[in-house]
Amino acid sequence: MRKPFSRVAGVLCCIAVASFFVACAKDDVAPADVEKQAFEDLRSEIIEVITDPAREAETIRLVGVLEEDLATLRTNIAARKKRVRELNANYDTPRADFEAYLAGVEAEVRDHKRRVSETHRALLASVTAEERSAIAKSHTKAMNAAIKTIQAI
Repeated sequence: MRKPFSRVAGVLCCIAVASFFVACAKDDVAPADVEKQAFEDLRSEIIEVITDPAREAETIRLVGVLEEDLATLRTNIAARKKRVRELNANYDTPRADFEAYLAGVEAEVRDHKRRVSETHRALLASVTAEERSAIAKSHTKAMNAAIKTIQAI
């Protein structure tokens, strides 16, 4: 009589442990994947909203430029962090080297902001106010998550 009960108890215990692991598992998605989905959602919405084929193509091209700029930004940030660690790891690094590197980074950041601002202005110019409003209303979960990850950069 004890064997069937212990088997049932063992099976229930296994199910409980498996359920625990499934419940605790997180659906970790890389920020780059979230951003890629957000840009795809944005492109889909642009295709749906903009009726002029020439403006649609230009708008999608500009979205691609912004996507590339974001990827470049991520790469540059990783390289900058690595270089700062290298400079910091060498105790003999003169302060002037740090300052020169940081001045170069500051110039790169200004240049990047300028390019992104120009692209953003061109994007806004290629879309009417009504189209911009329709596109803005379609924020998906991916778009909202991408906005958060981009703001965290």
